Amino acid sequence: MGKKDKQEEIFDAFCLENTVYFTRVPESYKNREIYKPLNEKALKAFIPGIIREMQVKVGDIVQKGDQLMILDAMKMNNVVRTLFSGKIIAVNVKEGDMVKKNQIIVEFE
Repeated sequence: MGKKDKQEEIFDAFCLENTVYFTRVPESYKNREIYKPLNEKALKAFIPGIIREMQVKVGDIVQKGDQLMILDAMKMNNVVRTLFSGKIIAVNVKEGDMVKKNQIIVEFE
């Protein structure tokens, strides 16, 4: 018997159409990053780039479709617009800042 045979295997059960199935739980699953629900009140950078122009500040009330900033990425100026109406409670970047993908740029109330 090798080392693998001596290790206790972990199985998970699930039911599908009245049939119970068992599956092995791999190390990658056990060591995975825990799911975090999407924060709909935070605008994240969709691509790495440089903030070229900010058109909002803390306290501004914006309407759906309003332009928030221009993000320069891959030699293109990307106009970033809001997907919903609301009040801006935090602006985490300023003009000239380099942002990473998924970095929180603006937070809404």
